[in-house]
Amino acid sequence: MLPSLNFRRVVLVGVAGVAMGAGLGCKAEEKRAVDPTTAAFEEFAKRVDGYIKLRKPLVDSVGQLDPTKSQPEIAARSTALANAIIAARSQAKPGDIFTPEVATILATLIKEEYRRRSEPVQETREDQQDELPDFVPRVNQVYPPTYPLATFPPTLLPLLPALPDALEYRLVQHYLVLRDVEANVIIDVMPNALPNVRTTP
Repeated sequence: MLPSLNFRRVVLVGVAGVAMGAGLGCKAEEKRAVDPTTAAFEEFAKRVDGYIKLRKPLVDSVGQLDPTKSQPEIAARSTALANAIIAARSQAKPGDIFTPEVATILATLIKEEYRRRSEPVQETREDQQDELPDFVPRVNQVYPPTYPLATFPPTLLPLLPALPDALEYRLVQHYLVLRDVEANVIIDVMPNALPNVRTTP
């Protein structure tokens, strides 16, 4: 005798349920298998994107950068944009973009890169660090024009998450700094990013 229609429906539903359960199990496994570095960098990218979205209407309000303008006009626009960003991010604090998870990974990458440098470079590292700007950076601080923008190590930059053109990394003392290029505003700071190479006299 052929199975009844109801029996066949029960069997099909049961098979479908097992298949769905297996599919959910695979997805759960995939979720658990996500690399921590990838997850941290994705979160970092989301936070950077959030800043860029906040920034866009502020740029529209002061006008796009026009390099043909006079230097005083460009400086005035930069100041206006900086004031607008600082006001819009009045509650910003360290770690809003450099989360603890991404900060731990970045510090490890930076220190490993320093460790891989050749011996002659290692010997001059202390002098290189002495050339870094000597102020304590703060979130929402205008980068002091009295300090030079130290050249970012070209061997280090490819190891860090890519940034949109509006932002750049800078080194200040032992801090890794996220700076808005046009506004010259420090968006976030990450302490203890660089290995301590100074020795006690």
